[in-house]
Amino acid sequence: MFRFIKLFAFSLFLSFSARAEGVAVPSSEARLWANSKGQELIQTLSLADPIEKYAKLDKMMTEDVNLDYISKFVIGKYARLMNAEQKERYSKLFHRYVLSLYRQTKLSFDASQIQFSINNVTEYDKFTTISCLVDAGKLLEGVKGVEVQKLPVKFKLIRGRNNRIQAVDVEISEVSMVIEYRKRFYQMIKEDGENINWFLDKFDDKIRANEEAFSKNAGI
Repeated sequence: MFRFIKLFAFSLFLSFSARAEGVAVPSSEARLWANSKGQELIQTLSLADPIEKYAKLDKMMTEDVNLDYISKFVIGKYARLMNAEQKERYSKLFHRYVLSLYRQTKLSFDASQIQFSINNVTEYDKFTTISCLVDAGKLLEGVKGVEVQKLPVKFKLIRGRNNRIQAVDVEISEVSMVIEYRKRFYQMIKEDGENINWFLDKFDDKIRANEEAFSKNAGI
């Protein structure tokens, strides 16, 4: 029912549950970052041109989320089975994979009707957490059979590369996105008999299919 709301949160805070090694962000800066990126995302999702829309989403994803850290967390224990060449290939594939995910859903709803609010900010030694509520009540008003509710989102920020504030963790309705993806990746590798080359080849095929489907639908 609230798949598109989850996508909203996922697009903004795509980063995953892990022990982030970094520097905590002061609560005042964390609030400013969350409000700024939230408004930027709403404006981006409201764009009519899909190419422009996804180009801006890609920029947010690569600059405001620490994808290098995430990719290492998701592959987890299987990194020890990879040689240097395989690790480099996997890292590049993972970056493409993340960008291809949200391109599989048509983001044509009126994002300006979605609101979010910050409930609280907590500073720890190496990270800062922010708890938010995403509210699509105005967007869903009058939709038969839809019970309006607010979606809780909790995410983690650090001072990442190039001194940028970057997201490194998210929980949506108390479900960690990265843990779900780690489970999925582990299952994929097991199904391939823990053969890393087979896994990478199938992973590549999956990404190519996503990219080709987007190009076809977008008329590229």
